Amino acid sequence: METNTTAASYFNIFITGHLNSTIFPLGPDASDILCRYECFAGLDWELVSGSKDGITQYASNRNGNFNDPIVFNMPIELTYRSTNVFGWPQIIVCLYGKTRWGIETSLGYSRLHVPMFASESNQRIKAPILKPLCSNTLAELTSWVTGRNPELKDPKILLDNTKSKGLLMESYGEIEFVLSVVTRGSARLGLEY
Repeated sequence: METNTTAASYFNIFITGHLNSTIFPLGPDASDILCRYECFAGLDWELVSGSKDGITQYASNRNGNFNDPIVFNMPIELTYRSTNVFGWPQIIVCLYGKTRWGIETSLGYSRLHVPMFASESNQRIKAPILKPLCSNTLAELTSWVTGRNPELKDPKILLDNTKSKGLLMESYGEIEFVLSVVTRGSARLGLEY
């Protein structure tokens, strides 16, 4: 009797849901906002189906209060395959908006670890929005005159805490995801969590 060893050498994770909304307690610094997300995983992880990045439409909360949620409802659907849990998938979101001068500028960044535990229903997960700050007064003045906020050269720096520990950032609001995670084959590999 021949056994299939390749079926027992990996497990799958199915991630479905959507990027729901953003909340800025003091109101956003822009009239219209869009989000660009990208999913990252370790070297052993293979994207089997779905798109690992996406961009939302412009949205605003002009018809309500300044601190009402800005709703995007951007669907996310991914399937990964891996042999171990190292490098568990993470999602980085970059927020952009149009300033009072009509210039598109960065509003902040957010990072989210995909939940490890399978959930039977949609799980609401909130992640903080981090806004880079200017390093000196001259940079602040330049940012104010041009209407452009400081940006990260490479947002992937947020994936590694050792690389991002020297960044000067402030919490600026939060972004809400609604995700459902299903794993298959993890028990075969002894990954009981």
